[in-house]
Amino acid sequence: MIAGAGRIFAAAAVCLFAAGLRGDVQDVAAPTLSPVRTFFTVRSAKLDPSLGDGPRKSFEDDDGGPLKSVPVDLNGDGRPEKFVLGAAPSESGGSQWLVWDAAAGAGRGLVVGAIVFIERAADQGYARLETYWKQGADMAIVFRYRFANGQYTRVGSQSLTVPEIDEYFRRKPALDLDRELLEIRDGAPAEAPAAIRGRGR
Repeated sequence: MIAGAGRIFAAAAVCLFAAGLRGDVQDVAAPTLSPVRTFFTVRSAKLDPSLGDGPRKSFEDDDGGPLKSVPVDLNGDGRPEKFVLGAAPSESGGSQWLVWDAAAGAGRGLVVGAIVFIERAADQGYARLETYWKQGADMAIVFRYRFANGQYTRVGSQSLTVPEIDEYFRRKPALDLDRELLEIRDGAPAEAPAAIRGRGR
């Protein structure tokens, strides 16, 4: 009886092995990684008394009010950089953010946008950035930034019409306003909530 059971088990193992070679047995797919690691909007900025007045001189305009920031580790060293939110919009109309290196006490460039996407791709160890904001009722702007020589600089821009805005968000992973700053693992595109698509500055 035991020997018979052993032969049945061995035969089943051979069949499973053969099926695996034919592709009949499906492996469990690993979660796909989105090219966007995370994102945030203006609502993620919180009052940050630790900043002092150091960042103010980098803004195009500043009203002297309390500064807010969003911490994000951009270079994977375990010490978050801070996106410091300017009190006034930039000259181009979008919210302005100073990338602030708190450890060095230095600015690493200004970026403009209502939504900031942190990408997995990096330059010199620092994540690439893409920003989005509405400019008027029927147009949006996208800026792209890369890190070089200690600073984030803009390397590309794009104006979007209303149909192009919808297409832009279809190419992004699903965005959930309740999950800002959390890692995005699913790379499958999906329509973004209207609350994101319609954001102004």
